[in-house]
Amino acid sequence: MLGDPVCAEEDFAQLLMDFRDYCAKREYQCIFMGTTNQHLKVYETLGYHYVKCGEEARFALADYQISGKKMAKMRMNINHAKNAGFETYEYKPNERRNPEIEKAFKAVSEDWMKSKKSGMLSFSIGSVGLEDPMDRRYFYAKDASGKIQAFNVFCPFLGMGGWMADITRRTNDCPGGATEKIMYDAFMVFKEEGYPWASMGLSPLSNVREGEEDSLTAKFLEFVGEKGNRFYGFQDLHRAKEKYAPSDWEPGYFVYSGSMLTPQMAYAAVRIQNTGGIGDFMGSFLRGFWHDFAQAKRKELRQKKEQNVPSA
Repeated sequence: MLGDPVCAEEDFAQLLMDFRDYCAKREYQCIFMGTTNQHLKVYETLGYHYVKCGEEARFALADYQISGKKMAKMRMNINHAKNAGFETYEYKPNERRNPEIEKAFKAVSEDWMKSKKSGMLSFSIGSVGLEDPMDRRYFYAKDASGKIQAFNVFCPFLGMGGWMADITRRTNDCPGGATEKIMYDAFMVFKEEGYPWASMGLSPLSNVREGEEDSLTAKFLEFVGEKGNRFYGFQDLHRAKEKYAPSDWEPGYFVYSGSMLTPQMAYAAVRIQNTGGIGDFMGSFLRGFWHDFAQAKRKELRQKKEQNVPSA
């Protein structure tokens, strides 16, 4: 399950109890992925355990601005996009459909996928969702020629108290700063509309050992984060969000039945997020291992050549 169960606040404990009993009768294990810290005590009371699984970049819009030293890189990136002729627009498919814009979004997505080292993650992030936009909001950037080079998709969160950047995509040859410009311009729209919060979503497996130094589960998640970084870019994603200077880093949690995160739960978590499942992860891991091995051998040969040592 992704996130906390959705219900009225006063019904949460009863709903969770009913769900726990349903799973117990059928001997199901269960894992809630990316929950907040709001209901951790309720989970714990009902026999669940939890571990930190990442951090969410959250922004208090009333105070958000790009002035100051820590935002210098953001300003530089945004100005770079402006100087390249980029402009930000909002597409509102629920008001009027535009096939050309939607075709451009598809082309951006296809180009974006070419740079991925593994299959596209799903479930824990949303989809572009143009087949049924619902409450999603779409912001995109056009270059000076009028070509759409990047777009972001936002979903409501905190009970419609703010907007979360769920999808960010750009073409591989898109000039730097386009995504930053879209994000900032969208934040300013939300701020003007009176929304208090924006979010860039969870950075998976970031700082999972914080407060959990001796937890075997936390150590395991840290290991996965380190070994999987080459293919899923966990650390790069966290650094990318840091440059926006979030107001807060809100912890996210895995909540699971039983006393530990089992291999079956870990497999399920990978399988539902990546259509390639464990095979895709292991394939990526082996490709990365071979890449590192080949690089090491090339370095060794160069060093031997420089030293005039015959190679074996």
